[in-house]
Parts: sequence; C-alpha cells; structure tokens
Amino acid sequence: MPEQSEALLTDPRDAILDAAALCFMERGFNATSIDDIARRLSATKGMVYHYFDSKAQLFFEIHHRAMDALFEELEPVVGSDLPAPERFTEMARCYVRTLIRTQPYQRTVSEAVQMLLRSSTTEAQRAQLERLQERRKRCEGLFLTVLEEGIANGTMRAARPKMSIKPVFGAMNSVINWYQPRDSETPAQRQGVVDEVVLVALRGVMKNS
Repeated sequence: MPEQSEALLTDPRDAILDAAALCFMERGFNATSIDDIARRLSATKGMVYHYFDSKAQLFFEIHHRAMDALFEELEPVVGSDLPAPERFTEMARCYVRTLIRTQPYQRTVSEAVQMLLRSSTTEAQRAQLERLQERRKRCEGLFLTVLEEGIANGTMRAARPKMSIKPVFGAMNSVINWYQPRDSETPAQRQGVVDEVVLVALRGVMKNS
C-alpha cells in the first residue's frame, strides 16, 4: 500500500472528508464506496470507519462544511454598512469564490438537492436532507434581504424578487459544474473568473448594468 498522506496522519477527519468529497464529485454518492474513499487515502476501510459510521454520515458532514464555508464568508459582508448594490455584489463575489475554493464539497451539496428531487433516499436520509436544505434557503435569504432593500431604496431592480433571485443563484452555482482548476492559474486569473460569473449573474438585478 502506498505511504499515507501527511494530512491523514495529522488531521484524519479532515483528510477523510476531503477524499470523500472528491470521490462523491467524481463518482456520485451512490456509486462511491468506503473502499473507494480508503483507496484515495491509501488507507484501510477500517480507518475510515473509525472516524465515520457510514458513507451517509460522511455525505451529511460534507454538506454542513460546504454551507459553513459559505456562511463564514457571507455573514461579515451582510453585516457591513455598504449600500445594497455594493453589498450584494461583494456577497456574490464571496459566494462564487468560495464555491470554487471548496468545489468538491459544493458538488456534494448539489447532489443532495438532486437526491431530494428524485426521492432516491431512505425516509431517514430524506428527513436529514430536508433539514440540511433549510441552510441553503437561509443562504438564499441573505441575498434576498439585500435585494429587497435595494429595490425599496431604488438602487436595485426586480419585479418579483423571490423569483428573480433564482436565476442569480443558478448562474453563480453553475461554476461548480464547469470550472476546472489549472496548476498554472494565478490568483488574478481566478479572480477574473469570479468577476465574470458575478457580472453575468447579477446583470438582471443591477440598475447600472
């Protein structure tokens, strides 16, 4: 067996979650086994089970961590005193930048949404997925509150804000499906991707676009 990674030795829970997120992104939840995750880590299946009781537990913890990463970046901006359009734009930049940085984790969140839509879960899993989806709704609500503030003071536009926010999120979330990191990519180039996605996503709600 190849030598185990330093990450597995120093922070095994995080290393296992990272490996599981990559496996779920590449193969999907149903097609991924604990053996697949262990092989990616050059570890034993027993080591994975030492920290996590099941594949489902891994899946749900990855979902929580993905949402934690988004809230950690968004909440300071939401609480700032920036005018609504600037605040909304900066929130969008933080959101897309975090999607890119945590792409395997965010793809797991995306799969959870599809699992709910397909009803391809057990009753217990579905109940937990529905609770997790409340966090997604709360994230969307942060953006909606700022959009409604901007509409109220005349600096943003949307005839039906609760509907308009959906394509905004659709455009931003799309980055997790098509973005491909490159070894040669510079921080400036990555920021360029973020800015372009945000420009397109927010065009319909910004008055000066």
